[in-house]
Amino acid sequence: MYISNAQIINYRALESISVPLTKFSVLIGENDVGKTSFLYALDAFYACKKITDVSEFFRKDTKRIISIILTFSELPDDPDLLKLKSDDGTVTLKREFRFNETPQNILVQNGTEKDSKGSVLKSWFSQENFHFIPVRRDLSVQFSMNKTALLGKTLRARMKDTISAGSGGKSIEEIQGLLSSAIETPRKELEVFLQEQMHNTDLQLGFNELTIDPVEGVNFDVHISDDRIQDILIEKRGAGTQNNLILALFRFIAKINTENYLIFSMEEPENSLHPKAQRQLLSVLQDVSNNSQVIITTHSPVFIERTKFESNILINRTLDGSSVAKSFNLSMIEELRTDLGIRPSDALLKGGGNCALIVEGNTEEDGFPVFMEMIGMSEFKLGIAIIKAEGSDYVKIVNICKLLQSYDIPCVVVLDRDASKTATDLERHKKDVNSNIREIFVLKKGMIEDYYPLDIIAEVINTQLSPTTPVAVSDFDNKLSGSDRLNNMKKVMFEHGSGTSVEYLKKMIGSHGTKLMKERTMEVDSELVKIFETVESIANSKMKKERTIRAERKKGG
Repeated sequence: MYISNAQIINYRALESISVPLTKFSVLIGENDVGKTSFLYALDAFYACKKITDVSEFFRKDTKRIISIILTFSELPDDPDLLKLKSDDGTVTLKREFRFNETPQNILVQNGTEKDSKGSVLKSWFSQENFHFIPVRRDLSVQFSMNKTALLGKTLRARMKDTISAGSGGKSIEEIQGLLSSAIETPRKELEVFLQEQMHNTDLQLGFNELTIDPVEGVNFDVHISDDRIQDILIEKRGAGTQNNLILALFRFIAKINTENYLIFSMEEPENSLHPKAQRQLLSVLQDVSNNSQVIITTHSPVFIERTKFESNILINRTLDGSSVAKSFNLSMIEELRTDLGIRPSDALLKGGGNCALIVEGNTEEDGFPVFMEMIGMSEFKLGIAIIKAEGSDYVKIVNICKLLQSYDIPCVVVLDRDASKTATDLERHKKDVNSNIREIFVLKKGMIEDYYPLDIIAEVINTQLSPTTPVAVSDFDNKLSGSDRLNNMKKVMFEHGSGTSVEYLKKMIGSHGTKLMKERTMEVDSELVKIFETVESIANSKMKKERTIRAERKKGG
């Protein structure tokens, strides 16, 4: 059994969002779009406790009702659970949270809501079934014997069984000995998992200094040793070792709970890890997802490149403050599993699900966001992704568009004047009924660098590229355009002792030159303004459609 859809209403940053999930789900998107809120919403669902913190409510409005609605698929053969099924074979459970009130459980069966109570909820939908590790890894919490801690959930039942089986009349010291013995098997298994994950057979895991306190309960320290250093508290080891121990716990919990339904969720598991270690970590998570559901958030290209397309879920924030989830269109899977010739992360990590602006190079990628600010637009608020195609290759641009099409994201393409053939081919592709290309613009002046005044170009070279003698506007040939103008800039740079490549100059023009234009309140060329207004119109149209869907969903929820 796993969550196949999660609908969140009025929780933290999420006013209304519906997220389809798979057995292994990777949530991607820019910062502050609601990925963390989503995982905390799942945690709140399973904790099922009163919400007393006003910041848990959307815009801190405690008059709102938080609704978390989860749909579960692939149900186990449990008679009590099967009674909750809808005709489509799923179970949908809704939990409503009013400020400082006991949550209400509601069964949604074939579209009809029913009050839901009983032991079946504790068996399948309680905190024992959900394990959440936030990005701020508080190891003192996760590796404590607290009943909600990851390690505590793993070992408390085993300790309880040991005490019940043979502790009558025994002293504290004797019970302590029994418990030390009870946790030895889990310790060994965790140690083996850790050695496998970190490729270090010298690594040793220790559960040291076990104590029993009548008030505090059972406590012990978690130590790591290897061939270089002995008995170091896990809190003092590096983030990579800490992450690996958390994943070893995931593996161990999944192994000993073969009959229970489990979810493991984790924020940014790649945090502080080298790309090679990220690949190893991903492999472990994928293994865990064979028997349990895994839901993670990530900013890592490694995770996006090495998971299935259908695992990646793109979340973006729009101008009205709403978050929207975009999942992969399975009908395109065969087409996209061929060699794309692009890295999916180059497109998907750009954020923005309302429109993608595909450009040729660094100057546009760095400069367009500032140009948009200069005319009162925000790429982030509009949900626009600016994606560099690294040239005007037709196949590559089409493949980027196809990948974005699988997430229902429309595209606008901006090309240099010398890419007219690519433009013609794209216009032909645009006529396809399934194409997501909305507009194709060819820059009339030549290249994007032609839209920067020569005094800005000169200042960029003088302040950013360290010429031996300063460059003046009069050093350039102001009659040139396109590649001829760029070659002229290269010549001037050489003559003035700046050995930097012209590609680096273009990047500096985009990142630094555009900011200079903004600081001097210069006008954005009307041709570029038209491009941005077109993108804004497409994004607004997409947001209007999404608002309608959200309103209907919220009304139904």
